[in-house]
Amino acid sequence: MPAPASVPLEQPKRGYRVAPQHGIPQSPRHDSHLRLAAVSTRRLVPTLGWVAVITAVVVLFALATLQAVIVDRQTNLDDVNNELEDVRAVNDKLRLNVARAEAPERVVTVAINSLGMVEPERRVYLVPVELD
Repeated sequence: MPAPASVPLEQPKRGYRVAPQHGIPQSPRHDSHLRLAAVSTRRLVPTLGWVAVITAVVVLFALATLQAVIVDRQTNLDDVNNELEDVRAVNDKLRLNVARAEAPERVVTVAINSLGMVEPERRVYLVPVELD
């Protein structure tokens, strides 16, 4: 409900806004000691500024922490990769040693020289007989 024409409304000062009039009963009589309540916007701006600064600091701290975790995990990954390369090199050497040990020429040489085996003068092959 608009204010009566006999009561002039004060214009809010710069930096202030007029509080909403919802739910405030309007008196038909003239009360000169009453006036509109003003809400200061000057306090709101610095508060929002501090909130933004604190939020930025928290976000930057979180990012720095995450970067430290990433660097630590990357160092661990590099160590594991180096160890894997070493183990693969050892594995390749062992496979080569096994291949050399299983070579037919080496088996014959070890059998003759180390185990005292001799080659037969003649070879006899057995042929299976079929049973009816």
